[in-house]
Amino acid sequence: MSRDDWNQEIGRLEGQLAGFSPSLVADFRRALKEMSSRLSAGELRQWADEGRDLAQQAWRAWEAASEYFLASSQVLELVGEEGLWAWVRHGKELAALSSALAAAYFRASGATLRLIGLEGLGKWVTLGRHLYKGSWRSAALAVQFFEQSPVLFTHLPLEEVGVLVRFLDILCDRSFDLATHCLGVAPHVLQALDGEDRLAFLEFAEALASIGWADARAYLERGPQHLARLHPSQRKRFLELARHVIHQEGRQAFSYFVEACRSLGSVEPSLHAHLLSLGERLLPYSPVACMEFLRNVPRLLIHMKMEELEQWHAEGQTLLATNVEGGEAFFRLESSRAEEVMEGLSSRLELKKVSSVLRMYCRALTGTDVEIRPADVLVSKGIGWINAESPTTEGTAIFLPSAIQEFPNKEGNFSAYKVYATHQAGHLEFGSFALQFDKPAHYFPSLRGEREQQRQQQASSGPQRPPLTDMERFFDLFEHRRLATDIFTVLEDARIDSRILYEYAGIRSEYRAMQRRELEKRPPIDEMPLLQAFMENLVRFSLGGEDHILWPRPLKPIMDQALAIMATVQQPDTTVEDVAEATIRLYDLATSLPNILMTEWEQWERQEGEQMNVSLSASPGQGEQLEGLEGEEQPYESPQPVDFRGQFKPELVQLLAKLREERRGPGQPSPIDPQRLQDLLKKSVEIELKDGGEADLQHSTQLFVTSLEKELSRQEKEAQEARRERRRTTGLSTPEQDEHPLTPEPRYYYYDEWDFRANDYKPRWCRIVEYIVAEGTLAYYEQTLAKHSSLLRQTQRQFEMLRPELLRKMKRLLDGEELDMDAVVDYLVEREAGASPQGKVYWRRNKMERDVAVAFLLDMSASTDEEIIKHPRRHLQDDFDDDPRRYFSWWVSRRAQELMAPPKRIIDVEKESIVLLIGALETIGDKYGIYGFSGYGRENVEFYVIKELWEPLTDKVKRRIDKIAPVRSTRMGPAVRHAVHKMEQVDSKVRILFLISDGRPQDHGYGRDRTEREYAIHDTHMALLEAKRKGIVPFCLTVDRYGHDYLKEMCQDIGYVVVPDVDSLPSRITQLYRELTR
Repeated sequence: MSRDDWNQEIGRLEGQLAGFSPSLVADFRRALKEMSSRLSAGELRQWADEGRDLAQQAWRAWEAASEYFLASSQVLELVGEEGLWAWVRHGKELAALSSALAAAYFRASGATLRLIGLEGLGKWVTLGRHLYKGSWRSAALAVQFFEQSPVLFTHLPLEEVGVLVRFLDILCDRSFDLATHCLGVAPHVLQALDGEDRLAFLEFAEALASIGWADARAYLERGPQHLARLHPSQRKRFLELARHVIHQEGRQAFSYFVEACRSLGSVEPSLHAHLLSLGERLLPYSPVACMEFLRNVPRLLIHMKMEELEQWHAEGQTLLATNVEGGEAFFRLESSRAEEVMEGLSSRLELKKVSSVLRMYCRALTGTDVEIRPADVLVSKGIGWINAESPTTEGTAIFLPSAIQEFPNKEGNFSAYKVYATHQAGHLEFGSFALQFDKPAHYFPSLRGEREQQRQQQASSGPQRPPLTDMERFFDLFEHRRLATDIFTVLEDARIDSRILYEYAGIRSEYRAMQRRELEKRPPIDEMPLLQAFMENLVRFSLGGEDHILWPRPLKPIMDQALAIMATVQQPDTTVEDVAEATIRLYDLATSLPNILMTEWEQWERQEGEQMNVSLSASPGQGEQLEGLEGEEQPYESPQPVDFRGQFKPELVQLLAKLREERRGPGQPSPIDPQRLQDLLKKSVEIELKDGGEADLQHSTQLFVTSLEKELSRQEKEAQEARRERRRTTGLSTPEQDEHPLTPEPRYYYYDEWDFRANDYKPRWCRIVEYIVAEGTLAYYEQTLAKHSSLLRQTQRQFEMLRPELLRKMKRLLDGEELDMDAVVDYLVEREAGASPQGKVYWRRNKMERDVAVAFLLDMSASTDEEIIKHPRRHLQDDFDDDPRRYFSWWVSRRAQELMAPPKRIIDVEKESIVLLIGALETIGDKYGIYGFSGYGRENVEFYVIKELWEPLTDKVKRRIDKIAPVRSTRMGPAVRHAVHKMEQVDSKVRILFLISDGRPQDHGYGRDRTEREYAIHDTHMALLEAKRKGIVPFCLTVDRYGHDYLKEMCQDIGYVVVPDVDSLPSRITQLYRELTR
């Protein structure tokens, strides 16, 4: 083709393109210049025709043609002529679907092909076409995919982009906005993952989107952060393992993923591989069990070492192979079997399991009502303690670590608990906090008064606030308060230890073993400066480690004096005042020592025949031993604490005791002076505050004062409640004598729940919240008796017939009032016949007493609010003829009638039945309790006390009946178990549990969902069986006319009755009671 012909062709082509858009012609000319030198005339014409054809395909298709022209030169450079035509062909196919799709494809081609090459072109186009479904939403998503392709392929290979596209395709079917958002954030999120992890991450996302698509955004955005908690080499493995859960659990899969990541992230990364191996063993049986195991790993490792965990896991795997439901409950830790196995394997001992034994033990030691509580409870009060792992006391209770795993078995850990508790009990029993500044010591002449005068003379002029306590006054004697406190602590701990070993022979071996164990844990002395070594030697001596003392030979006289003072304190009749005097003397010795590093240390030895004596009349002198000591002074650090001795805070404990005493005094307690406490905080070394006490002393003081006020008020309230309870149970007061009766706090109890599928209990699954029913008026009780007086008299006469004969003749006894002639004749006949007759030939009259206890358990669920007789609604058209005035008049009249005589409900009949039963039961003297139950969910099973089994019938009980009212749901199992717990506290020959309900058990979470009935029925049945095994006779009564449908399964061989006529309930209950107790 000649140049003129070519120019004419170009002109004709430009004219065609100009019909679409002037800018298209400009883009064509710019591209033509670049392509002319690379293509032959024929190829160039073909290239131009392809662009024109693109522009003609649809409205605004010229935009795709424009992008085509602009990208052609770059694409040709990247893929060559052959690749160019393949590229064009794919573009035309996309343009046939959507011109916007083709435009995005051409626009992104240059940057994308540079990353994937010609071999990836077809796959790339296929991925984009896969997203397009013909709708504008799918077209927009496909366009976004092509536009973001350069960024995606920068971080992801084609295979991973393919998985991402499948993930987006699934999401787009559910939510277009969610799909576009995920595509937008994908490049940024995925670049944080390594290659193998990224592919597994995307495959999990794809599987998640197909079932739990609503979690896709959270997974994509936060998943890499959660995954980062795992060891890098185990992330892909974990994702593959987690993917198995999706098909079984669906929407729960993401929560399992998150919780398992958090759990594994909280344990040592080096354990991840082994833990995942254990998890993988469970996959063939149940992916859920696998994830539950991983989710509970931190809790398991608290109780068990890895070797023990493997044994526990093997036990659960065996169970899982035979019972999937039971195995899943095992690894979910919702199985008593799981806890039993854990308890058997673990050496860890929890305080809650031995606190009652330790409480009795400490009460025996101290002779006072001392409580045993977890140390973290004291820390949470914010009154100066911050270490929850150390035993301590605040003067009224002993606080111990919530668990101990120091020894390889439970016996050793229980011994540790005993030693911990004994040392703290020693502080309480032997007066560690009873220091009186002016009281003389037993062994030491007093230096306290003299030192106080010296300190006052040295103090700057100006008014001085008096100390709050004797302890504060004592520690004010010392310039170096930390050192003085450390010396006092070592001396007092030594005194308490020696006194315990002297007084209590039974604990000696365990106590001395603990002292030896602590000696082995002491830090090396030869690395310490001199003053700290001095203090360390005092600690070792207090632990009986005389042969563990290292000290420079030239300074031996100083150590001799110090240990002689300590030996005096360890005498069995020393007091805390002796410790105070010894502290002054040791403080003088300690402050004379420079805290410098020494190079020569020798084993301290007592000379043969040497007695540890020292003049106690004055502070010991140091002589000339310290001359020539040189070196750089080191900062002083307190000795390493002795674990079993715990935290000792005499100044703080005495302050708390004084504040408590002030509150017990007459009149209104005076508020705590913040300024005086701030002065104490400045100088005290005992009070520890969490929130930056040193940085903001005023703020810390306010928090400390608030915490103290709260704690003292709580203790005062507890003391008042205890006094009221004692007065009530001993009959020393009446409710009218209590000027300010306190509202009883609810009590909490935990009970197992039976899972019939797992064939095991869920341990401590339900929380009972026990309330005492509020009091109403006495009028209801009296009106009910008057209303049913005839039925009451009849019932009382029938009940009186249940009284036993006062005396019954008992025959054939070994001893008695008179000979039983029938037995004598039998005896003689048998003897003559050569037999060996028994000598039971007497009779006597025995007094017989009725010994029955019954607990009535009332269903107080919302369904008991239903009316017994439904009033038929009158047809509006027949009665009122669409006249609103007539209807309103009728409605007001009916409402007035209901207010004057409200319709009777099921709960009203239950209340009437109880009133009549009380009247009858009081005539025969049976013990009886009345309780109700309702609630919502396993954490809030409400148990209402109307009358306790051991509580007499008073006006207070009668007023409570008035307040019985419908509440919420019906979780019967835990309510029955709690009623059984109360009945176990009553020692009667016959014990009956009478359950009165209006329908089947049902509650939130009482089964897989609200519609499931089997779970609740099986749990209630098991609770009734538990009562039966404990010698309690359970009996069920329901007013549900359809009760036979479920009571047959729920009660089985346990007695039950259905009373369809609710009005007959009062007489029916009394009749049943007579039959049960006859």
